[in-house]
Amino acid sequence: MRSNLKTVRPLGLALALIIPFAIFFYLYAEDPQTLLSPKTELLHSEAIVIQTSPTGAVPPQPLPDNNKPLFTEEIYRVPDKVWHSAKFDNLTENQRGWIGSWTKTNPYCRQELLTDRSAQAFVRAYFHETRPDIVELYEALPIAILRADLLRYLIVLAEGGVWGDLDVTCEKDVAEWVPPEYRNRTIDMIVGLEFDMPWRGPGKPIASQFCNWVFVGRKSSRNLQVVVDAVVAKLKQIAHENNVTISGLTLEMLSDVVDVTGPKMMTIAILDSLGQLLNRTVDDRDFAGIKQPKLVGDVLIMPGNSFAANQNNHPTDQGDILVNHHYEGSWKKEDAEAKERKKQKQHAAPTPK
Repeated sequence: MRSNLKTVRPLGLALALIIPFAIFFYLYAEDPQTLLSPKTELLHSEAIVIQTSPTGAVPPQPLPDNNKPLFTEEIYRVPDKVWHSAKFDNLTENQRGWIGSWTKTNPYCRQELLTDRSAQAFVRAYFHETRPDIVELYEALPIAILRADLLRYLIVLAEGGVWGDLDVTCEKDVAEWVPPEYRNRTIDMIVGLEFDMPWRGPGKPIASQFCNWVFVGRKSSRNLQVVVDAVVAKLKQIAHENNVTISGLTLEMLSDVVDVTGPKMMTIAILDSLGQLLNRTVDDRDFAGIKQPKLVGDVLIMPGNSFAANQNNHPTDQGDILVNHHYEGSWKKEDAEAKERKKQKQHAAPTPK
């Protein structure tokens, strides 16, 4: 009897060890997602850095809703991450409320806020080996709004995700922004019309304009690379024309911020990039007056109501309002003052004989 027990006990112990491993192997082979989804792994392996509580405490982060469409795999193929930047992390109550709307509307998304200091470290980390010229230019730029514009393009180019200014609120789940007919298509960027204007005719400049307070891009976005290169080239051109280094640039030297680093520059660069992809001219005729999102090449263009409802007087036939821009932009006052100084200098200059 004792001999039999000695034989049975090791056998039972072996079975107790083998059976759980067999069950684990079967489940993992059948459906790895039942054990650990990529989104769950993301939430547990990376810290949430946005603080939306007025007290400065990090609020509890909800677990992902498995009934929602997978942001990463099924729709955009970009990280489910929303990016913001600020000079410092001491945000105003309004700013905390605005960026908090992203957490509330997209509980499965991670948010990142870069300050001036962490932004510089970010740019160095991602570009010092491949594009040291970008790092040098970014660190030398003396004008805050120029750095802020360039930074947003660099951030999304480096890691992908959604860019949102501090004064923008999210009104609809980002995972629902793309219509079903485009969800299996290649989308490199998502942009929205700020100004929706008809085509002016051959040889005329682009009339429409995409907003840059919100946009979506894939990591290493083909279109954003063109935007960054265009901004860098324009800044170097202005410095050369004024016989100064990048650190010597002033707002008075610029025609307009929107044309140099802002939304107009972004618009022109994206359309140039699409022209290269499609081997034809891409202009207002491709998207003017659209009532719903339209995919042009690999850029999904949203109608004016999507990102700029306030700017476009809340049209009722262009689908849902996806974000609201509250127009806090502090840089506009500085830009207006610079334009006034430039105007006064031009009037004071002696008329050439």
